Amino acid sequence: MSKINIINRGELNLNIKKIIIIICLIIVIFVVGYFFNQYKYSKRPNVKIPILLYHNFVTTVPDNDPDNFNYINTPESFEENIKTLLENGYTIISIKDLADADAGKIELPHKPIIITFDDGYYSNYEYIYPILKKYNVKASIFIITDRVGKEIDGIKYLGWNECLEMQNSGLVEIFSHSKKHVFYDKLPVREIRDDVKESYEIIEKNLGKKDLKVFAYPYGAYTNETVRTLKNNGIDFQIYDIGINNFNNLNRNFIKRINIPCEMTGKEILDEIEKGTY
Repeated sequence: MSKINIINRGELNLNIKKIIIIICLIIVIFVVGYFFNQYKYSKRPNVKIPILLYHNFVTTVPDNDPDNFNYINTPESFEENIKTLLENGYTIISIKDLADADAGKIELPHKPIIITFDDGYYSNYEYIYPILKKYNVKASIFIITDRVGKEIDGIKYLGWNECLEMQNSGLVEIFSHSKKHVFYDKLPVREIRDDVKESYEIIEKNLGKKDLKVFAYPYGAYTNETVRTLKNNGIDFQIYDIGINNFNNLNRNFIKRINIPCEMTGKEILDEIEKGTY
């Protein structure tokens, strides 16, 4: 056997050993990471994290409503809700605060709660933003980018100027509720991925770079495939179910909320949180 063949075989064996060592290191890192995460979550406090969901606001409640008064509310009722929550020891945090707590950067307060609004109605700016400033509390608004600055069927939506003003206050986060607001469980995953990606491109063009990207599914309509796809395409939190979260087993890709129908009282919200499942 020639010296060249012996050398080549030796190099081959050495390369195989290197590959085996690399594979073993990857397995060790994966196993250590898995058990570290298990340990980390086992040490987390058993803290409920309710997220309240509001939509549009009106100053006068109509006699009839096609959506059974589930998606409208009054500014007075909202302010009563905020006052009741604060008086009962709740600390209103942002989704960014939740992300930082999840990453171990900050500790959660004893009784955290998050306020959110879907669709991006102008009433959020006109009636609710002053209340947020009055009580110095945070909130998140999920906008439909195709509706920004428009009036549809007599309903006015936020413009970019209002979004930017609220965001710059440090009290309001702006996230995506899609471009078109349709049932995303009925569309090809590729179309959903592109829709969410484009919605954030539009948001970032008008409001600046987003280090945290959160997506609230229209109608809560999702599939396991859409969840995997958005997770793999830069979405940090996905919201699509009804219920209450717990920090002990928080899943960023399965965030739940409580819808607040018209004139639901603060006491009723407290009762819902108390009996809520997660």
